[in-house]
Amino acid sequence: NSEKHQSIVFDAEQNKRIIYLDNAGTTKPLPEYVNIYNYYQSENFFNPSAPYHESLVLSNEIKECRRRIISILRGDGQFIFTASGTESDNLALFGTKKANGSRIIVSASEHPAVMNTALELKQRGYDVVFCEVDECGRVITEKFKEIMTKETALVSIMHVNNETGCVNDIKTLVKIAKSVNPKVIFHSDGVQAVGKIRVNLNDLGVDLYTVSAHKIHALKGIAGLFIKNGVNVKPIIYGGGQEFGIRSATENVGGIMAFTKAIEDSVYAQKENFEKVKTLRNELKKVFLETNCICVDSGDWQSPYILCAVMPKVRGEVMLHALEKYGILIGTGSACSSKKTQKKLPSILKLVPEYEKGIIRLSLCRFTTENEIKSFMDAYKKEFVLLLKYVGGM
Repeated sequence: NSEKHQSIVFDAEQNKRIIYLDNAGTTKPLPEYVNIYNYYQSENFFNPSAPYHESLVLSNEIKECRRRIISILRGDGQFIFTASGTESDNLALFGTKKANGSRIIVSASEHPAVMNTALELKQRGYDVVFCEVDECGRVITEKFKEIMTKETALVSIMHVNNETGCVNDIKTLVKIAKSVNPKVIFHSDGVQAVGKIRVNLNDLGVDLYTVSAHKIHALKGIAGLFIKNGVNVKPIIYGGGQEFGIRSATENVGGIMAFTKAIEDSVYAQKENFEKVKTLRNELKKVFLETNCICVDSGDWQSPYILCAVMPKVRGEVMLHALEKYGILIGTGSACSSKKTQKKLPSILKLVPEYEKGIIRLSLCRFTTENEIKSFMDAYKKEFVLLLKYVGGM
């Protein structure tokens, strides 16, 4: 597969090959998923809600997609298709029943899709509390116990941190929350988890779980929210009553079909890909340690797909642009909130002034190659030395 779909892409305008290492932001869609989407856009284009035979067939195909996704994620409940992970997070936080003024807990390192929704709920009078995280961005269990009360109606904690790659112990946090208030609703954003680390929704015990297609080589504009049996979610979008009345809008049929195939492909190959990517990440760590950088790592609770490194004296955005001339694309944090991330992450990581502006994020995919990693390492070492001399560090 890696020979068929490398993370190297061709930039025809600049006549160079691109080494893409920002897969936490988005991934390159697989051609077969694009073909699936195009088929349902151009040939089998019918509206699934129409009464004629062709539409009824499509409606049944969508039902089968739900069944396949729920089966592979091992959950007991519904799977609602949405247009983005952000919409799924909003549906989870706004659509769940909460008494006025009740407590809502989210982690201090959440993605903006959850963080900004929680801030809006705070403006509406809810007791929103941000759980303290460690220096890798991972929720501190003891701190969670301290703030979890019987008045807590909703908890939202991401499964894999999109900026550092740390993995939260969702199963333990769910058990703690339910032991204090059995009726609490527990949501987790699993956008960076599905297809990359083991996900068993029944084992995790979550009530709601967000998944997104464009993080696993499917297309933008399609995502989903798992809703456990017995959990009620009210719509935040009103219309024709699609998606069990929870999310009205004509279904993105091609997106749904490609999304389903992408989940199956990535989950079935998850273990094999995990070990491959872990090896590549370990290689990457060497070049940062050689250059006196900090590598954020949660040990056994770390996704190998994300490496957050912090450089002394050299600004992350400067390194990002320096690497562009080699055709290498990296990130500096959440693509959805890059400027705000530059303020939030240094505080979470407890960085001293010398390091606080030097954050970069490399995020790999199952198609990332050894040659790509080597090319990055060579270019990075060269640019780091030059930039450090420029700022007077050598």
